[in-house]
Amino acid sequence: MFRLSFYRRYVILHIRLLVVAVLVLSSALPILLTNTASAYTLLGDREIRISSSVADATGVSYLVNFELPAAINIEGLVIAFCDESPIIGDPDCAVPSGFTLASASLDFTEPSDVDLSTFTSGFSQQATGGIGDNVVTLSSASSASGAQGNSVVLTIEGVTNPSAVNESFYARIMLYETQANATGYTVANNNNPEQAGGIALSTAQTITIEAKVQERITFCVFAAAGTATLDYDDNDCSLILDPVVLGDENGVLDSGMPSISKEAKFNITTNASAGATIRVKGDTLRTGSFSIDEIGDTAATYSAGTEQFGFCVYSDGTSPFAPGGLTPLAPYDSGGTPANCVDTTQGQGIGNDNGALFAFENDIITSTYGSSIATKTAGDWSTGVLVFLGSISTTTEPGIYQATLEFIATGRY
Repeated sequence: MFRLSFYRRYVILHIRLLVVAVLVLSSALPILLTNTASAYTLLGDREIRISSSVADATGVSYLVNFELPAAINIEGLVIAFCDESPIIGDPDCAVPSGFTLASASLDFTEPSDVDLSTFTSGFSQQATGGIGDNVVTLSSASSASGAQGNSVVLTIEGVTNPSAVNESFYARIMLYETQANATGYTVANNNNPEQAGGIALSTAQTITIEAKVQERITFCVFAAAGTATLDYDDNDCSLILDPVVLGDENGVLDSGMPSISKEAKFNITTNASAGATIRVKGDTLRTGSFSIDEIGDTAATYSAGTEQFGFCVYSDGTSPFAPGGLTPLAPYDSGGTPANCVDTTQGQGIGNDNGALFAFENDIITSTYGSSIATKTAGDWSTGVLVFLGSISTTTEPGIYQATLEFIATGRY
């Protein structure tokens, strides 16, 4: 999280970076049930996008999205959340500690090729070791037809996340052609789903890949001020938390010139076949009823004497790791001229902005899933630089201004 302070026109951008790494992983294998051979078709392009990765958070939204690998007449859908394993048929499926669907409900407003909104739904606990419900069941005697390549999308609202920090947990998604098989699902007898797939999630700030799954993503946000050095290896992302300052050498903003910070960065590596997206959630600088205006949804240049708060993003090719497929997205790509963002100058002074274009999509950034700022293709480490612009007017009210920004990385497989 970023904590930005302003006192007597004195703005210091303190870093309290809440690194949010959201890892959407998949693992599923055909299995041999007791006395019965059961083979299912693996669901494609599947993800569960969560609105918050904070441990023990309540009211969290889980957006479930997957693609049908073959035509199917669906009479039942089961989603089971497990502490140990995403593998269909694995008997280890305790409820993740603290996780519960007891206050959950289903929402079908997101576009979906297959509509399951008329199905009867329910939440239950069919596994031991937890404190609340962990299974979602949808079923109907009237089947919903799905063609190969169709998407199935639904949102589980009101979920309570696992209570442990850095907690990995899993989901199993199973489709049935008979209502009885869906409603009769248990961990001991999964009733032979026709199509299924596993997903891994985590509350962790950094994601460590477990041995039984091959997909991975590692993501961190940090600030390296001055001559601070970075310490990485292939499976770790060490955070360096230094102050990021907006203003002159004393941290004071001047209404006649722009203030630029280039000290905040993020690193990401993933093997997600469809790449990863980095998003940001938060709000502009505020103190009580006062605020510093966000620069706007459309990329714009610095304007002297105007309240402005925004940023642009570029891929740092001078870091210890190559850019590796990191692409800033509009409007944070400096209007398609990232060189202007690259050549900005740290500190406060006329011309430090280099004519770069900055943005802050306030309505989108404050929404449930935030605003997308960059994409990353599968590959080795990439470094993104967050260039912040701060500007005030001659009438900006004194006070301690604060803003909180939460970064989320999501992979698609």
